[in-house]
Amino acid sequence: MTEKMKDRPIYRVFSVNRLHEIFDEKKLTLVRPKLWDDPFENFIMNSTGELKDGRYFTIDFRNNFYAQCWTYTRESDAIWRIYSPNKDGVRVTTTPRKLLKALYDQQDKFRDLHCFVGKVQYYTTKGLKNLLTDSNTMSSWLLDSTGAGHAQTLLFKRTPFKHENEVRLIYNSNGKTNGDLYKFDIDPYDLFDDIVFDPRMKYDNFKQEKEKLKLVGFKKRIVKSNLYKTPSLTFKIDK
Repeated sequence: MTEKMKDRPIYRVFSVNRLHEIFDEKKLTLVRPKLWDDPFENFIMNSTGELKDGRYFTIDFRNNFYAQCWTYTRESDAIWRIYSPNKDGVRVTTTPRKLLKALYDQQDKFRDLHCFVGKVQYYTTKGLKNLLTDSNTMSSWLLDSTGAGHAQTLLFKRTPFKHENEVRLIYNSNGKTNGDLYKFDIDPYDLFDDIVFDPRMKYDNFKQEKEKLKLVGFKKRIVKSNLYKTPSLTFKIDK
């Protein structure tokens, strides 16, 4: 990811209840990639490797990784319908740089080996399989002592998901954590640059939720999306 891309806004939709939990706990939650729906999400770590002498091996560090998905797409009908099925979603904005720093600041002196952020690349199923059989690429990633190559294996997805335009925050726990979730401390007042509510939410509900956020001290922009707002148009007919 280029330096310029690290400062571009990224977005994530939470339920309104989850957003309140984040402000109460001041934590974000990463999940093990095995919980992702698409079986190709972490296909490299779930695949079997073959050495030159014919021996097979599996990747023993697969459960060390945790991640969270964001998007460069500011807003779309699909995002609201998929991630806010109950019409109670809230979109927050930050940048890859700020998100990575929040995770980075919680780690020890080896944090450069454990904390990563990257843009997802999209491939056809055939393309992903070709990537898996490229021994030079696979060796460079799996034998990378910096950990970046391992994280890179989690930045691939199939082209039917290209509309998601994903960015992923990735953490390598190096076996120091258990369970499928990893929580780390954040300052939501600093991390989140604005908050936008589902365009389908009733306006009275939005006003109530906005007041709650203002009461807990969030002073930045809080609005309701106008994605579905009907524009006021005037047309003329010439006779």
